[in-house]
Amino acid sequence: MPVKFRMEEADHYGGQGAGSFFRLKNDKDTARVRFLYNGIDDIYGYAVHRVEVEGKQRYVACLREYTQPIDDCPFCAAKIPVQARLFLFLYDVGTDEVKIWERGRTFFSKMASLASRYNPLVSTVFEIERNGKPGDTNTTYEIYHIETDETTIEDLPEIPDIIGTMILNKEFEDMVFYLDNGYFPDEGVVTQPQRGGVRRSTSDNKHYPVGRRTPVNTPANAPARGRRTPTVPQDVF
Repeated sequence: MPVKFRMEEADHYGGQGAGSFFRLKNDKDTARVRFLYNGIDDIYGYAVHRVEVEGKQRYVACLREYTQPIDDCPFCAAKIPVQARLFLFLYDVGTDEVKIWERGRTFFSKMASLASRYNPLVSTVFEIERNGKPGDTNTTYEIYHIETDETTIEDLPEIPDIIGTMILNKEFEDMVFYLDNGYFPDEGVVTQPQRGGVRRSTSDNKHYPVGRRTPVNTPANAPARGRRTPTVPQDVF
C-alpha cells in the first residue's frame, strides 16, 4: 500500500519534487478555488520515489513507513531519494473542474492555518496568487479569502484517485525488477535506468459567485482594509 502520512508525521519524510496539474505559470497569475477538504485531518501526504518510466519522470509509491527498515523498500535500499509530497485536491471555480496541486510537506502548516480559520474548508472560496516569474526558485504563493457559503464536498465533482495515475503503485518484486532491468515488468524500457544494490525480494513485504478578496489571516466576516497583508510564507516552486 502507498505510504501516506498526516501533518504531525511530515517531518519524518523529506524532499520536494516537480509540478502538478494545477499551475499558475506567470508572475501575478491568479485562480479562485475551493480546497476539497473539511479539515486538516482529511489531508494526507504521500511518500514517493521519482524514477524514469518510458522516458518520463514518474512517482512511485514508497513501500515503507519511516519506522520500518530501509530494506523493506527496494528503492530506499538503492538510495533513490524519498520525497514527501502533498497532492491537494482543488475545485477550480473558473474552469469548473477538479485539479491537483502538488506541494511539498512544509505546505501542511499553511493548510492547517487555513483549516483552523475556515471550517469546513470546502465552504470557502480562496484566490491563489503567484509571486514570481517562470523559473524563479524564490516563487511564493499567497492565498486570499474571497467568500464563505454553505457548499459541501457533496456539491462538487468527485475527487479522482491518484494512485495508479499520478502515483504508480508497484510491488516489491516490481521494484527489484526495475533496479535490475531499468524498467517495470509491465512497461517499456526506460532511456537511462537507475540501478541499485538490491537483488533479492521477499514476499513480506457548479460555478459560484465570488466577491472581493481579503487576506486569509483576516477573519472571514471582516471587511478588507487597505493594502493586503501577506500570510504565512508559502512553499516555493
